[in-house]
Amino acid sequence: MPKFYFIVDRIDLMNQAKGEFISRGLTVNTISTKDALVNNFKSQQAIQNLSGKPEITVVNIQKFKEDNDVIKANDYDINTQRIYFLDEVHRSYDPNGSFLANLVSSDRNAIMIGLTGTPLIASDKRSRDTFGGYIHKYYYNASIADGYTLKLIREGIETVIKCNWNRRSKKLKFSKRSVDKRTIYAHKTFVEPMLDYVVEDFIRSRTQFDDNSIGGMVVCDSADQAKTMFNIFINKYNPAQKTIEDIFLIQ
Repeated sequence: MPKFYFIVDRIDLMNQAKGEFISRGLTVNTISTKDALVNNFKSQQAIQNLSGKPEITVVNIQKFKEDNDVIKANDYDINTQRIYFLDEVHRSYDPNGSFLANLVSSDRNAIMIGLTGTPLIASDKRSRDTFGGYIHKYYYNASIADGYTLKLIREGIETVIKCNWNRRSKKLKFSKRSVDKRTIYAHKTFVEPMLDYVVEDFIRSRTQFDDNSIGGMVVCDSADQAKTMFNIFINKYNPAQKTIEDIFLIQ
């Protein structure tokens, strides 16, 4: 008797997954307490809904942190096969952490399938070392062809701008003991001309392609850099201006 579980590591992902499964015709159970999880494990019914629709249980992995003895040995049912789909396995499933260890120990015979768009491949905690070989690969170019992902075009930064940044960064004065790249990259002297370049390039692209639907996202080196950039953007540029409003999502 198969019982399917979709494991996430955040509440918002649990709600998102629930909506996606429902839109595809499944009945979805969500686990919000440890007691509900234990009761679900003890239940010997694969389908609990009255309509007989295919059923899946979505659970936040945080529930497996609360107790490493989620179900006891005498609660096992040899006629039940649990299948775990673990979302974003590159992120919160440290083999040395409590989440994954408790999940594994909850049912040693469960089938575990990991899902990720960015598997860990060059670290001491590779995704394959934990979850085994790949069942299926879906490449970036295929996602573009299917219309799920926008094509990325890499454009080099103008040489004059790069030289200007290098001159500014060299003028910054820090003690040798405290300086690091993150500190330099988060400093106003470095961030402000970079932001100016991004804004000017953004406005120019809208004009060049005659497309005001073009948006932008600035992915920062660190949280400190993002805060500096956001403050400069708010103080220097008037977000109420038509050419500037809704330009950036700074994260």
